[in-house]
Formats: sequence, C-alpha cells, structure tokens
Amino acid sequence: MDAVELSTTGKAGGSTALRAVTLIALAFTFGNATWAAWDQDLTYDEFFHLEWPRRLLEERTDSRDAFRFDSKTPALMPAVILRKALVSAGVESKQGLRFATRLCSVGYLAVCLLLIFWICDALGREGAWIGVLLAALDPNLAAHASIATSDIAYTLAVLLVAGMLSRVGGKAGEAALVGVAIGLAFAMKYTAVLLVPVSALGLILMTPGAAKQLRNVLFAILAGLFTMGGLYLWVNVFTPIGSLGLESPLLRSIAAAVPWMRVPFPAAVLTGIDMSIAHNLPSLWNCYLFGQEHRGGVWYYFLALWAIKTPVALIAVILSGLWRLKARWRGRTVVMLGGLLLVHLGYFSFFFATQIGLRFALPCIALSCALAAIGLQGTVRRNGLLALACLSLPERAPYFGDPIAFTNLAVWPKSRAYWFAADSNLDYGQNRERVERYANNLGLPLILNQGTVTPGIYVVSANDLVIFNARSHRWLIDHDIEAILVGFTHFGFSITGERFEEYMNAARIAPSPPDFGELCAGRLPHSPPGAQIAFDQNTHPEGPRSWVICVSSRKGVDVGFSVTNGRLLFGRVRDDGSCEAALMLEKQQAWFRVPKGGQSELCIQELTYRRRELQYLTSGYITVRGQGADVALRPAPAFRLFEERNLDLSSRP
Repeated sequence: MDAVELSTTGKAGGSTALRAVTLIALAFTFGNATWAAWDQDLTYDEFFHLEWPRRLLEERTDSRDAFRFDSKTPALMPAVILRKALVSAGVESKQGLRFATRLCSVGYLAVCLLLIFWICDALGREGAWIGVLLAALDPNLAAHASIATSDIAYTLAVLLVAGMLSRVGGKAGEAALVGVAIGLAFAMKYTAVLLVPVSALGLILMTPGAAKQLRNVLFAILAGLFTMGGLYLWVNVFTPIGSLGLESPLLRSIAAAVPWMRVPFPAAVLTGIDMSIAHNLPSLWNCYLFGQEHRGGVWYYFLALWAIKTPVALIAVILSGLWRLKARWRGRTVVMLGGLLLVHLGYFSFFFATQIGLRFALPCIALSCALAAIGLQGTVRRNGLLALACLSLPERAPYFGDPIAFTNLAVWPKSRAYWFAADSNLDYGQNRERVERYANNLGLPLILNQGTVTPGIYVVSANDLVIFNARSHRWLIDHDIEAILVGFTHFGFSITGERFEEYMNAARIAPSPPDFGELCAGRLPHSPPGAQIAFDQNTHPEGPRSWVICVSSRKGVDVGFSVTNGRLLFGRVRDDGSCEAALMLEKQQAWFRVPKGGQSELCIQELTYRRRELQYLTSGYITVRGQGADVALRPAPAFRLFEERNLDLSSRP
C-alpha cells in the first residue's frame, strides 16, 4: 500500500446512520431482485445462457451451432445443476424452476456487494459501507441479478480481479490468485480479454525485479489456464486450432498458418472470442437512443444510458465521489479500479458495435460505485450523503416488480419512455405474458398482441414499436401520438377511425411494381368486399417458401392477412422486388392499402422450423375490405427481405 493510501486508511466503522441506511438499501435491492426473479417472464436470452452450459454439463459439447450460442459460457452452471436437482426431486412448476435458475444471479449480486466492501475496506471501513450503499442503490445491478444471464456474473469476476490487483505484492501465490480470477472471468464472459493487459501491467508494476516479474506473470498464466480448464470441465482442451472452423479474419489467418498448433485452454474460449469478434460488425447492429437508430453504435451510448437509468440523486453522489478522487488518484486501488473502468468503458464506447443494452457495461457501474466511495470517504458531510441516497429509493419504488425497465426522473412522461431507450434497457421481453395482467388492471378495451397498428387502443411493446417492426410503427413516433403506459414496457395508442385512415394513407400503401405482369400475369379472379381467401400449408418447406398476393383494384381496396396457426412474414413488394415484411404470429393481422387504379403485390414467406420433427402447420386467410378487387394467391420465388435486420425471428420453433 502506498503513501497516499496509508494516509487515508482507518478501520473505524461508518456511523450507525450510514450502516442503517445501507442495510435498508440492501433489503430493498435484494427484495427487488428476488421478487422480479419470481414474477417477470422469461427474457430473450435466458434460454441460451442456460442451454449452453447444460449441454456442456450433460453432453460434454461446446458447440456454438446457433447464432445465439456465439458467446455463451459456463457462467450459469450452478443454476443448471440446481434446476436439474429440482427436476429430479419432482418439482414441475415452470415458474418455480425459472425462479430457481435466477437465484444464481441473485447470489452473484450478493458476492459483488461483498467484493465492493472488501475492495473499499482496504482504505477505510466508512468507504466500504459507502461503496455497498451506492451499489445497492443502483437499479441496473439488481435488474440483471433478477434474470439468468452472464452480465452480473462477469461483473463479479471483474471486481474480483480488481480486488486482487489492488492487494497483490511480489509473491508468486498472489500472482496465481490473480490468474485464478482471470480464469473465472473467462468462464463468465469473453470480454475478459480486456482484463489481461491491465492485470499483466499491474503484476509487473507491483513486482520488483525482472526475474520475479516474469515468474509472477507465468504463475498467473498457468493458474488462469488451469482455472479455465476446470470450469469448462476440461472439454476440448489442447484442440488443434485448425480444426475449430474460426470465422474472424485474424484468427482464421493464424489457424491457416499453424493448423497443428494445440490451444492450451478450452476450445470454447477461443471460439467464443472468435465469434464475438466476427459478429461485432457495424453492419450487423443498430443501437437505438433518443428516437433514432444508429448503425454500429455511437460513442456516447453507454454514458447516455447511465444518465437516464440511474436515480438522479445517485448520479450526483457518484459524480461527486469521482471528482474527489483527484487527491487520491495515485493510490494503487484507485489506479487498478480506474484502469479497469477506463479500459471497459473505452472499448464499449468506441470499438463495440453490439450496443443493445447498458448491461454490457455493468462492470463499469460497479467499479464507479467503488471508486466514488473511495473519493467520498472522509471528504463529505455524511448527512448530506444519506439524504441524497435516501432519495434514490422512492425513485426506484414504482419499478419494484420491473427493475429492467427503470428510467429516472429525466425521462418524462413515462408514456414516452420508448423515445429515450429500448432493447434490454427497457424491454427485454420480461412482460410478454404479464402485459395481459397490466391491461386488465387498467380496465380499458385494449388491443393486444397485434403486430401492426389496429383501430382501437392499440398496445405495442417498446421493442416492437421502435426496433423489430420499426417501419410499421414509425408513423406513431413521428406524429408523436399520445400514449398510455401499460406496465412500463408497453404503450397504448388511441387509433380512432380517422387516425387509422391517416395511418393507412401515410404508411401502408402498397406500391405498383413495374414488373407486376411477371408474377401476376393472366386473369385475376374477382373478390367482393368481405371475401376471404384461405392460406393453408402443412408440409415442411425445404427452403424459403414464398407466395405473392396479386391485387388489381379500380376503386382502391384494403387487403389484410390474418394468421390462424404458426408464424410467417407478411408485407409488400417494393419497386426493387424485395419483400418489406414483418413477422406475424398466431391471431395477428395486418393491412395494406392498394390505391385507385393500382396493381400491387403483397408477399408471404414461410419460416422453416429448426426442429423438423415438429408437425408443420401455417395457416391464415386474406381479407378484402371496403371495395371489391381482383385478387389471386400464387407461389413465387424466394423474395429478398428488405432490411431483414429489423425482423425478430429469435423465438421461432
């Protein structure tokens, strides 16, 4: 410990009031995380975070044969083991088993808070209590401790590495413990590569003599490799690199140059890093912030989200603490924590294209709480700190059952929260089933579970509104249609008859393609107003199976499609021949308007089942509304999908 740290060290505990407020905050945050873990629905990623370690455990396979397995790790192996034990004991409750798997994340949160206490305690007991208080007041840590994903697990690993580095001396055993912590981090998330240079530099700076420096780095490497191997159950260790089928250019080049070289750690670590690099492309991802999508992300994404997803009072306290660090910035603990914070924040802000949630930067939040606590210790009036801290709890209270959707007082009105943020910052799928409960509580005649704007009080989730079906809903956003809040992640828009007509004319016109005669040649049968044309398919498509709805109208007509079984893509054919489609699920309907004298093509594309053993059934019907028209359903070559990135196909069977 250097001189700056020695001058601030003191083991006198914080005041009784500080400890009492911290315990209240802890009770709130654990109650929040635990209740949400019990009540909220399965989020988009949880199945994949649990399925990958299950396959590793039961089948000894580390395959990444699906896109959503690209970066999965053994982080939730304890949850898999617990679930397996409960199933063997006869537990059948779907909600109970889901809750049990999430308890692993709640436990990780508890360890995170203990690590913050341990890190800050080296500089004084008061700072340790302040650090725990700040972290307990943060809603993002509790939110991602309430679901079975790897974000809170990786936060734990980063804090462990930070704590080890802040205490390491010149002993080989201490260096080995740093290596164990890094090995644990690689079993949580592959962002752990960011820990390696900071840890190596820390070991070198804290070890006197070149020989000891080399020895300690070597000990850390060996301990890290051994830890990784054990946590991956020694599956595919020392696999030839040429047999891994790597995708990223750099690693493919290495594999081509030395295909015989054996990887001295689990192959899953290298394939996870490889696929993370290969999929970290601006062309694959759009981030959404303040009403706009940004291809490949923007540098201020995580800072902006932290500013709207952290209680206002807590922001003030943390910024004050970070500012006060200027007198202690040379202390080892501050340097280690600050280095890890800056490396992570810099990478996520400037080099990370997958900007789809503040959750990726969760370690930055925990590190900033610890750093702020160090800055605040002994330099701030405690009563003022406690008063500001207490204001954070009332701000969080309305989101007690839905901490993922938390936004602070800067987001107002809450019925327009979708303009500020989306993705896992607001809507992680946690209310897909609960929305019906929230709708019933409102007692209004709401229109639920429709993919495109429908007359009435039309309810849509934040992600469907601004991301997945953004083309269908952009009209609502651009016209700033007033909405009501339905459970924090869903919004109800009043679509009157006149407003629906405006919407159809502005957003749902089906163009007349120049090559109408190619797919729609010949006579089209006439359909009177109200006519319905059946669509029934019960054989698995061997590939993309597409259909075109040919419409010729003299007076103008509305043509809709309703799904009765299965799911499919339905939309309009653009002038360039592509299909501008949206995903439609069972009981959903969508409409397009063919103008007077128009000849338009609408497109249907069936979705293949990943599980071919399931019985295939996709059915629905076409409806002609308002006027009669000449309409025919015909098979067509596979359409190229327009902006396919906006289609949410993640939950198909």
